[in-house]
Amino acid sequence: MYSIEQRVFLVLQYHRLEHSTTATRRSFQKLFNVQKGPDPKTIPKLFAKFERTGSVDDNRVGNVGPRQTIVTPENVAKVSGIVQQNPRNAVRRIASETGLKRSSMQKILRNRLRMFPYKIQSHQTIPIKAARQRFDFANEILTMIDNEELDVGCIWSTDEAHFHLNGFVNKQNWRFWGSENPHLCKERPLHSPKVTAWVAVCSRGIIGPFFMRETISSEHYITILEQFVSTQLALEDRPRIEWFMQDGARPHRTEKVFRFLDEYFGNRVIALDYRKFSGTGTDWPPYSSDLTPCDYFLWGALKDTVYGNHPSTLDELESAICVACNSISVETLKEV
Repeated sequence: MYSIEQRVFLVLQYHRLEHSTTATRRSFQKLFNVQKGPDPKTIPKLFAKFERTGSVDDNRVGNVGPRQTIVTPENVAKVSGIVQQNPRNAVRRIASETGLKRSSMQKILRNRLRMFPYKIQSHQTIPIKAARQRFDFANEILTMIDNEELDVGCIWSTDEAHFHLNGFVNKQNWRFWGSENPHLCKERPLHSPKVTAWVAVCSRGIIGPFFMRETISSEHYITILEQFVSTQLALEDRPRIEWFMQDGARPHRTEKVFRFLDEYFGNRVIALDYRKFSGTGTDWPPYSSDLTPCDYFLWGALKDTVYGNHPSTLDELESAICVACNSISVETLKEV
């Protein structure tokens, strides 16, 4: 904004006039014939910079000359070679190998190489045979849909899940802000009390939850199925069950369970080993919990709501689960 000559004049005049900002501005206006002089804050800043650096030039920082950068083509190539050799290297390790600062590493990786840290995901190992079964199952379902033999909106997907009383806390979000460490410690039992909730979900709504506080068995499961069927039949605004889906949990695959399913649902059953028993229906592929709306949507949505209310007893926990189920709209279920 000001020439070198003007800056030198301001620094010298400010010193001669014993740090008087007003007198320095008047002298500047008179000498350079301008109506408005520098801002009152500009003159002390310029003088302080001269005392600190020995210069009034913006191109100099300190007494070390032009600013140097560590992000050179050589360093960029060096970092790129290390990352390509082992993409799992931590930034700290790469910085140690190159002799650069971590902040410089971040600039090179993000700004020059356009690289970003991606979290490695993990999932259950699926045997080759099971993967083929998933593939065959998907093709079979798609063929049935194309032939109008199956309406995906009429599949009741069922599952059960454990809800622990103490919930599961994400420690990354567990913080206490203060000026001193309060050394807080949250106690929790080794084996938290829990309830098992069973639900059936489709695009028209949710039936359940039905609760168990003991280990699920084939007999308990049949009792739940009976409650489910009676509830479905009692609802006049919903059509009869067309398709019933269950996963491959061991209590779901006993002869008594399959006999019950065959009696009420006939060939409209998607279940592991059901075809071996009845000769009809569709086999549910093993290792495929991620294909059910209960697993990829419902349980996560319920637990986010239920644990946020911090229930203190099993009765409160069951009540919170019921409220959370009722809060899910039909529109949401249709999208799911």
